Amino acid sequence: MPQLIDLLEQARHLYPTSIDLSLGRCHDLLSKLGNPHFRIPPVFHVAGTNGKGSTIAFAKQILEDNGYAVHTYTSPHLVRFNERIQLANWRLLFASDDAYDQLLADTLAEILQVNAGASVTHFEIITCLAFLLFSRYPADYVLLEVGLGGRYDATNVIENPIVTAITSISRDHVEYLGFELRDIALAKAGIIKQGVPIVIPHIKYEDALPSVVHDIITDRATIHNAPLVYASRENYLDLGLLGDHQHMNAAVALRMIYAANVPLTRPIEPSLQRTTWAGRLQKITCAGVSLWLDGAHNEAGAKVLAKALQDMAYVSTSFSEQVIISPLKKWTFFIHIKARKDVRAILMYFASIADAFYMIDIPIDGGEPLPMHDLIEISESLGIKTYALNSIDAMYAIMAITPEPFIATGSLFWVGELLKSTTTNSLV
Repeated sequence: MPQLIDLLEQARHLYPTSIDLSLGRCHDLLSKLGNPHFRIPPVFHVAGTNGKGSTIAFAKQILEDNGYAVHTYTSPHLVRFNERIQLANWRLLFASDDAYDQLLADTLAEILQVNAGASVTHFEIITCLAFLLFSRYPADYVLLEVGLGGRYDATNVIENPIVTAITSISRDHVEYLGFELRDIALAKAGIIKQGVPIVIPHIKYEDALPSVVHDIITDRATIHNAPLVYASRENYLDLGLLGDHQHMNAAVALRMIYAANVPLTRPIEPSLQRTTWAGRLQKITCAGVSLWLDGAHNEAGAKVLAKALQDMAYVSTSFSEQVIISPLKKWTFFIHIKARKDVRAILMYFASIADAFYMIDIPIDGGEPLPMHDLIEISESLGIKTYALNSIDAMYAIMAITPEPFIATGSLFWVGELLKSTTTNSLV
């Protein structure tokens, strides 16, 4: 039987020599497969610079707690590839992760055979894999996360979602989307469809949607006669996800469900309290020591993480032990930052709460880190003690002799590596 890891590597070699921002390759492959994206359950389509995954996690928990079967498509994965494509009730349908992986492998092998060596990006072929599976297994809804941008993202082949949402817009992936917020907003607003409700944070939350971005989205919504639905931070006492920013993600999730006219029969608060999403202010234990993880990989993510870390001395939830971290203590940061990121902008938010920065010099799938000498030069210019680490074991050694608290951040791939190092599962 084909192995998923081998087939994914085979798919990587189909990558085009040059990328044209269009949906042509995805449409071509879907056509060869019989257009499965026309036969999937109603779609919630979610774009945004940050907050997409958390918003989908909240929406999934609410829908499932109300008895609905939900497929989800998110990226990237942290530990296992199958995190990206989650069929409704798959843990009831398959005896194990390995059995589910075999379904993914068999279906991917089928797609590769049909594709017959044609150029296609890795994300495009995975998106087609998700649509083919979603068309074959019944569900009530699909929660679909945009990979990058919106207009030319492979997920945007979906022409008739029941609702769309944009969680936030800030600078990231500027090499593809442009540096100006206007260009980024135009790309993400490309998911807006004729007559389909579009959910966004209220204009008063400029940290999520700056005014120039709001104006562009409003304009595109008007052109497409798409009802504009505003989300405002709700005052829920407890959320399963830590950080003040998660209240907006929860509000967007709920407004999506309301805008889609999905009947709810159970209270939402317990669902919001049960929501989990790996790698977002998640605490794990490494060698007997607590380590917090968060995939803050851009300036906006760093800003909300810094605030959350400052606030954590005062946070408690009903579904985890009270978080008690003295506000006088500073954090030890273990950071992996990929190339093409605005390092200074990210580190500036951490400087006031950092005791030391340990820069991780480890090749990680998903992008090489910036040159270490550049990282250290930028970091030290902010007045923070900075060191290079070249292994996870070296990080553990530092944790053994350094007072808590510890935070690992900078990229989701780095968070994934740490989660892998603390699990005994076989990984793909």
